[in-house]
Amino acid sequence: LPLPGRMSRYTHTCVLRLLLVCVAASSSGSVRVSAPRAVSPLEATSRERGISPLLGWLDRRLARWRRRNRPKRIILVRHGESIGNVNSSAYSSTPDSQISLTERGFEQGTACGREIRRLVGNGSVRFYYSPYLRVRQTLLAILQAFEGQPVEIASEPRLREQDFGNFQDPLSMSRLREDRMKFGRFFFRFPNGEAGTDVFDRVSDFISTLFAHFDSGERRRTADNCVLMTHGLLMRIFSMCYFHWTVSEFEQVRSGEIWGDIWGDL
Repeated sequence: LPLPGRMSRYTHTCVLRLLLVCVAASSSGSVRVSAPRAVSPLEATSRERGISPLLGWLDRRLARWRRRNRPKRIILVRHGESIGNVNSSAYSSTPDSQISLTERGFEQGTACGREIRRLVGNGSVRFYYSPYLRVRQTLLAILQAFEGQPVEIASEPRLREQDFGNFQDPLSMSRLREDRMKFGRFFFRFPNGEAGTDVFDRVSDFISTLFAHFDSGERRRTADNCVLMTHGLLMRIFSMCYFHWTVSEFEQVRSGEIWGDIWGDL
C-alpha cells in the first residue's frame, strides 16, 4: 500500500490491519459495503488461519510503536497549600477558581520543582495544568527549576477541581461534607455542583485524549515526561481510572495520605 505524505507509519499500519480484517471478513476476498453472506464454520476457520499470523505480526508491531511513543512516566502533582486550606471561609467570598496559594504553598511548589527536575534530569517535559489560580501559581513556582530548559505547557480544564457549587457558606459546606461521608464520597452530589461520578467521566475523557496523543505515531510530539498539575480528588480519580480501582478501593484513599511512587505500565 502507498504511504500518503501526511500519514505516519503508525497510522499506516493501523489502516493496513483494518483492511486485512475487512478482507478476511469478505466472502470473495474484497471489501463490500453490503452485508456478507453466511460463512460456514469450516470456511471461517480456514480464513482465520490464513490471516492470523499477519495480524499477529501487525499487533506486535503496533504494540512496540505504542511503547516507544509513550512517555517514560506520568507525574501527578497537587497544588501547594492554598488560602482555602487554612481558612475555609475564603470560599464564601472568593470563587474557588480564584483561591491563591499561601507563602508556604509557593515554597512547596519551588521544592516540588526541584524534585521533579532531579527525577527527569534533562528529559523533555510536558505540563498539563488545571486553570485554577492556585495550580497556575504552583506551576510557576515549579518552572523555576527548569530555567534554561525548554518545556511544553498546556491548560486542561478537565483537570479542574470538583465543582462544589458557587460561593460556599462554611456552615453549609460542613454539613454537606458530613453527609458526603455517610452517603459515599464517590456518588454524593453537591448542590449546584458535581458528584465524584461527574469527575470520573471527564477524567476518563481526558485520559482517552492523552493516550490518543501518545499513540498518534508522531514521536516528536510526545515528551519523555508528562506532568499533570491538578487537585487532590482529581489525582485519586485519575488513579482510579488508570489502575482500574473499584469504588470501594477509591473510598479507602484520602488526599492527605502519602502515596510514594506508584508505577504502572504505559
